[in-house]
Amino acid sequence: MGRIVAAILLAGLALSGTTAMASDYAFKLHNRSTGWTISGFYTLQDGVWSENWLDSQIPAGSSVRMDWKSNAGNCVVPFRVRWVDYGAEDFSIDWCKSVSNIYMKDAGFSWD
Repeated sequence: MGRIVAAILLAGLALSGTTAMASDYAFKLHNRSTGWTISGFYTLQDGVWSENWLDSQIPAGSSVRMDWKSNAGNCVVPFRVRWVDYGAEDFSIDWCKSVSNIYMKDAGFSWD
């Protein structure tokens, strides 16, 4: 009986570890501009802009995987994209609507 209980506990730990590692808020950020480099990605929570989410710059034609690793907070969260030698632009998106890709363009963005 002790072996059965141990097996059930191990199975439960394995399943909970898998669930904890999964995320509903993983997406890919694409730079679809014609020559501009993305240098920053920030989110606005409670009136304060976050630290830069990016570890490195994203040149035109490149993309990077991102993951909030949390589904806590508001669905509609503004985000700011900073560009090298240009400045920043603010946008807003409903993160609860299965955002898989964000495509930054010369003017504006799109997502799916």
